[in-house]
Amino acid sequence: MTRSNDNDRPLQRSAEMADLTECKYRERDLREALELVEGIINAIPDVLFEVDRDGTYLNVWTKNPDMLAAPKEELLGRTVHEVLPPEQAVDALKAIAEADEKGVTYGNIFSIPLPDGECLWFEHSLAKKPGSTPSADTFLVLSRDITERKQVEHALDETRTRLLSVVQAIPDMVWLKDVEGIFLFCNQAFAQAVGKREAEVVGGTDYDLFEPEEAACCRESDRAAMEAGRLCLDEEWITHHLTGQPVLLETRKVPVFNAHGRMTGVLGVGCDITERKRMQSALAAREREFRTLVEHSPDMVARYDRDLRRLYVNPAFAATLVGDDMAALLGKTPSECPGGSYASIYEQNMSEVFETAKGREFEMTWKDRSGRELCHLVRMTPEFAEDGSVESVLMVGRDITELSDSRQKIHRMAFYDSLTSLPNRALFNDRLQQMIVDASWHGQMAGVMLIDMDQFKAVNDTMGHAVGDELLREAAARLSACVRSYDTVARFGGDEFAILLPEVRHGDDLARIADKILGKFEECFLLDGREVFVSCSIGIAVYPDDSSDAGDLVKYADAAMYFAKRSGRNNFRYYSKDLTASAKQRLTLESELRRAAERMELELHYQPKVSLDDGAMVGSEALLRWCHPRLGMVPPTQFIQIAEDTGLIVDLGQWVLREACRTAAKWNAAGMAPHKVAINLSARQFQSQNLAGVVADILNDTACRPEWIELEITESLLLDDNGKTLDALSELRSMGVSIAIDDFGTGYSALSYLARFPIDTLKIDRSFIQSVITDHYGAELVKAILSIARSLGQQVVAEGVETIEQAAFLAAHGCQLAQGFLYSKPMPEAEIAALPRNFSDGYPTSKALNLEG
Repeated sequence: MTRSNDNDRPLQRSAEMADLTECKYRERDLREALELVEGIINAIPDVLFEVDRDGTYLNVWTKNPDMLAAPKEELLGRTVHEVLPPEQAVDALKAIAEADEKGVTYGNIFSIPLPDGECLWFEHSLAKKPGSTPSADTFLVLSRDITERKQVEHALDETRTRLLSVVQAIPDMVWLKDVEGIFLFCNQAFAQAVGKREAEVVGGTDYDLFEPEEAACCRESDRAAMEAGRLCLDEEWITHHLTGQPVLLETRKVPVFNAHGRMTGVLGVGCDITERKRMQSALAAREREFRTLVEHSPDMVARYDRDLRRLYVNPAFAATLVGDDMAALLGKTPSECPGGSYASIYEQNMSEVFETAKGREFEMTWKDRSGRELCHLVRMTPEFAEDGSVESVLMVGRDITELSDSRQKIHRMAFYDSLTSLPNRALFNDRLQQMIVDASWHGQMAGVMLIDMDQFKAVNDTMGHAVGDELLREAAARLSACVRSYDTVARFGGDEFAILLPEVRHGDDLARIADKILGKFEECFLLDGREVFVSCSIGIAVYPDDSSDAGDLVKYADAAMYFAKRSGRNNFRYYSKDLTASAKQRLTLESELRRAAERMELELHYQPKVSLDDGAMVGSEALLRWCHPRLGMVPPTQFIQIAEDTGLIVDLGQWVLREACRTAAKWNAAGMAPHKVAINLSARQFQSQNLAGVVADILNDTACRPEWIELEITESLLLDDNGKTLDALSELRSMGVSIAIDDFGTGYSALSYLARFPIDTLKIDRSFIQSVITDHYGAELVKAILSIARSLGQQVVAEGVETIEQAAFLAAHGCQLAQGFLYSKPMPEAEIAALPRNFSDGYPTSKALNLEG
């Protein structure tokens, strides 16, 4: 029924307006929906295609047109056969068919070959878009570039294949079990040992392979390794499947953790050591046979200690010299028994073996107890103590074949330092490689720090190794407290530590951490009830600014650390290219220094000591100089520290001691005025075994009297609390050798040391002497030292005297001796003879001052 009266017209117009408004809203909603969809499509990095059932491109959406095989306009209307290679086109149509059947399909992988032989990889996900009729259906294709992922997967597959090849090729047995003891993997060596194929081993347990008792033992060692959480070594017996004989395995088992740190199983490596054990037993039996052979050998065999006294002689040796009375030979030197002209030659050769640690062989003609003249080929072989020093010398009177103990196989190094529980060098290097990979992936900076504790050796030598170990543990704790939780603090060995610092935003971050470490080390260490202050030196290398190579970063950080030490210690330095040249120069100097003595490049210069009483030259200080044929005169500041760091200082010190004693003997010949030569001893040289014996031997060899020399030591040696320093000084004093403290006042000066130790002379450091005229406090300090020495009956030598005023001040206040450029610079032995024997003319002396007074 149609309404046509005038009253219905407003209702009709109102309905028409409502329909119009609703259409506008729908258009707006549709427009906003389209904009949202286009925004989402443009935001994703993938390509979205719309194709029909025949693979014809209908629409293309992408924010990166470079990913398309052709411009969008050229793709539309073309089929996959026209765009893709034939094989890929067929695969694309198959994916469309699958989507047509299932509605959606995922994970369709396509590769597109490139002209250079490489491939681009794409992953396609398809969804069916129903049309009004089946023929009108279309398909939406989301194409994602997975080329980079495929490359990583390929690299991982290659790495996995290489590692598996290595594991399968090694002769040792390798296996992997889960925490329940179920085998997850084994190599061919393991499978052959148990007589099964790998597939038969995997999934089983030890009880499927061995006797119950053997299996229980294996399982127990697995549990021990997992409970320990570290590498465990053990020996396990198993029964060989072919021979039925027991086989002894040396096993190394280490727990395995997943990426989240959860223990997932245990990795084992086994080596058959049955034959090695048999050989060791055979070797022990052979040693017993050898002893029997020596006792009944016609060759003369003897062993000597460092005093050249016999510790052992075999019956043949005794019979040749004294008959059956072996006791007459033991404890005696060749000079004492049997004596004779040949004994000195014999002892000289033996002394060289002790000094050089090298064997000697020579012919010697001598007479036995009956007067018969004999000729022996004598071979002397050094025997070493645990610390590497020559403990004794074995002599064989005809020939001997030296036996070499076979070295045990080197065990794989554990990943953590046993003393500090920090990662060791092996784990550090592994994490360093990983840090570089991560930093490269994320485009970040990273840092490598090397830290070396300053003066650690002084603490370790003077307070003992136990205290040194405690210091290292405390240093490790302080370093760990200065870094972030994901940084790595490692100990390389000795007092050297290293830190890995990933995810560094700015280079200044490394400086702040280094400052924090230095600040921590400024706090005192409480060791054995005593406060000890030990600083550190830090070297820093930055990835990728300095290098992208792990080895170079460590090397550069090490060079920077040594630069920090040379710059005064207790600071940090960044690496620069100049440090590489400096490190090479240091290595060259070290290599050249090792041969400097035998090339006769070393010489001693002497600086006179003058009596401030009457101006007489009463002695001198021997100072080592190195005249290199190419580099010229190398300053001591360049090579002395190298000698200290490498241990060469011990041999150099003995050379200096011998040469100085020889010079002292010459200068104190009959009829000449007394001249005492002062000789510096390093801490390493002083703490070597039997220092007094070495000094006595050199005095004897050079015909130098003990009162002609004075040995100078540093104050740090007086920190020794175990009595060794006091014993050594007392032994030297009993020989008649005087002892001086060098650079007094710059180290651990304490009155208790001066009263406790047998000190004859104090040498005031030049830094105090320089200020006696210009600084009131410096002058009062020198006067206090002179007063203390006078009270203790000790002589005082002032070092670094350069002016008449300084000498006058010292003479006026009772200083006995002076040394410095005022009188003479250090000069060779021959030039010392040209100096005046007395410096009283024009130089201040106490006698002259008394006359003027």
